[in-house]
Amino acid sequence: MPDGPLQRKQKEAAPPHAAVAGPSFFLRTKLLAPRPAPALLTRPRLLERLQRNLARPVTLVTANAGSGKTTLVADFVRNLEPRKFVWYQLDHTDSDPLVFLGYVAHGIRQIVPGFGGATLAYLEEATGDLARRPERAVDVLLNEVLEHVEQQLVIVLDDYHHLGAETAVHKVVDRLLAYLPDVMHVVIISRETPPLALVRMRSQSSLAVVNREDLLFTDEETRQLFRQVFDLELTPRQLDEYRERTQGWITALQLVRQVAQRHAPGHEFSDDHGAVGSTAADLAELLRQSERDIFDYFAEEVFADETEEVRRFLLRVSLLERLDPRACRELFPDADAIARLQALARRNVFVSVAADGRGEEFRLHPLFRDFLRRRFHDEVGNAVLTAEHRRFAAHFLGDKQHERALYHLLAAGDFDRAASVIAERGADWIGAGAFSTLATLIESLPVEALEAHPRALAHQAELARLHDDLG
Repeated sequence: MPDGPLQRKQKEAAPPHAAVAGPSFFLRTKLLAPRPAPALLTRPRLLERLQRNLARPVTLVTANAGSGKTTLVADFVRNLEPRKFVWYQLDHTDSDPLVFLGYVAHGIRQIVPGFGGATLAYLEEATGDLARRPERAVDVLLNEVLEHVEQQLVIVLDDYHHLGAETAVHKVVDRLLAYLPDVMHVVIISRETPPLALVRMRSQSSLAVVNREDLLFTDEETRQLFRQVFDLELTPRQLDEYRERTQGWITALQLVRQVAQRHAPGHEFSDDHGAVGSTAADLAELLRQSERDIFDYFAEEVFADETEEVRRFLLRVSLLERLDPRACRELFPDADAIARLQALARRNVFVSVAADGRGEEFRLHPLFRDFLRRRFHDEVGNAVLTAEHRRFAAHFLGDKQHERALYHLLAAGDFDRAASVIAERGADWIGAGAFSTLATLIESLPVEALEAHPRALAHQAELARLHDDLG
């Protein structure tokens, strides 16, 4: 049966070498694993548990931001030899099955020679079928794994919560996990329990879970952290104090340590006159509030300790979703951005580096990024913030990175320009199978902006028709 107009349009819009080059909108830095932190405490208790979990198909590591999830798993997979691993950092743009499976296939191909030919070809050629029955593409992927992968391979899905609750990718992952071969193990890192068939997996002893309670530092681990990483020896009194203040939350421990070092030579909190105790009372109250409040309380002092030039740079760079070196160099030509980010990462000021032999990407701690964005808004107001987002959007439009540009256009409230970009480039998203991504972008626009750009409305109608096919 010949293709219909939607399928012909999808094939025409698909890149001609997708089977070789990977999925459309492919960003290689999303497959970079975090580098070891400059100051990292190895946690044998949890590493041994992750090692034991390899006998099961799936490990779920779930806890709130700043709990050390990614740091723990990254430390684990770096020492997996002779096993190999694929690290896939997810964001909202991965909510389409074609995009998701394309990244997984491309990630495996980076470490398994010859992998991906069948899977990537299917993803390119069967876009319409994939939209209706995404599990078929999973079957193609799994068959290719059985053919090419000989030694256990670990797939890490980091930041799974960014996919949201409503996405067909959950169906894809359920299918993947239900038929996972012995040569694969999947680690899912998420701030919340994902909407997957986890109850069934637990009942079959296929799932192991590491949660927030497991990630909290014990007294002995706190002693080791301060001794080996912070080069401080805690007294029993100080250990009790830190336990009360942080409850073993690693991010709070790091912040408390930095603030304490500046306040008093004995590493205890003190007021401006050297009296110990008043700050401790404030912290006891603070710990009954949200973790964001706790982070902001300490981050304010860490931020204030930087030079004005560094503070200004951090505030502006926090508006970027991804800190790839090229964009940072071009957007901040006078800031020596790369050297500055590298220095901050070395000092562990909530900046980390993900890298392989071919490139790197910087990543802000999510709580620190949120803190910086709120601080930037409070300092400069809407007008300056909007101007900066427009500047970033213009850069990414000039660089043909339309999705990154749209993020900043929407943040700037430039809905007419955003609708214009969708009208111009929407067929590319449809051709690449990024239906959910395009639908989310369109839903972000007011009706009057869409009505001013008929082609944007046509893309919305195309998505609706496809949705009817799915129904």
